[in-house]
Amino acid sequence: MKTSVVLLLTSILLLAACQPAAPKQQFSKGSEVAFYDFTEPGSFEEGTYEDGSVQLEIRDGRFNMSLSEGDSVLWYAQWGATLGDVVIDVETNQLTDSGNTVYGVMCRTRGTVGQEVAQGGLDAADLAQASAESTPEADATAEADATPEADATAEATPEVTFLEGASNTSSALNVNNGDGYLFLVEGSGRFAIMRSIGRNVTPLVDWTSSGAIRTGAASNRLRAVCLGSYLALYINDQFVGDATDDRYIEGQVGFVAAAATRSGVQVQFDNLSVSTASAG
Repeated sequence: MKTSVVLLLTSILLLAACQPAAPKQQFSKGSEVAFYDFTEPGSFEEGTYEDGSVQLEIRDGRFNMSLSEGDSVLWYAQWGATLGDVVIDVETNQLTDSGNTVYGVMCRTRGTVGQEVAQGGLDAADLAQASAESTPEADATAEADATPEADATAEATPEVTFLEGASNTSSALNVNNGDGYLFLVEGSGRFAIMRSIGRNVTPLVDWTSSGAIRTGAASNRLRAVCLGSYLALYINDQFVGDATDDRYIEGQVGFVAAAATRSGVQVQFDNLSVSTASAG
């Protein structure tokens, strides 16, 4: 009987140690400002790159990110209005049965993809052409940098490192360069919150294991909260982590994906809902 009590106590302590701390800030989800069910082509950033090995496309009522090779490069897609305080909800489905994958959402992503009018009076067609010419990827090889964040560059998996976004094709356009906040899930069951600034990615919440994540080929519901300087991630309705950072105050929403093995990754996103966020 004593042994049973000790084992029970140990189990309770281990369970408590695995539970994330309570959110540092409460928030309220307001009115929905954008919803994407991906039934219409051209309603989010699409493109084919690397001789067809990378495809970002709306197909079968979902947004699909397919990387046929694990080249240790982060690919991303973004869209919509420039927004500040938001709650992002999305259903994800990793089709690849591998733990060496990373996917997730972005908020306050720098860019104007899909907006009707951009700097210099360019319309949506001009933006689409510029977007097609600007490869939405992040290099996987780190270089020494003189900026304060250089030493904080983080690895997403043992093989994958996230760095810079694509450079713009025109100085008059801010099409997509990967700058923003990343809310990431790893196929092996870890999550992270990161800030991307040009060639530097800083972990605001470093890679942490969570029992809330369904691993491998599985579906996960993600919620990202961007409220003032407060950032939080919920997975399958469970709070997993939060951080504060004030680098970005507004931007677009986006998706990200990467793989570190030759099997690549295929992940789907559906029912993307973007709502206003407020404190309380």
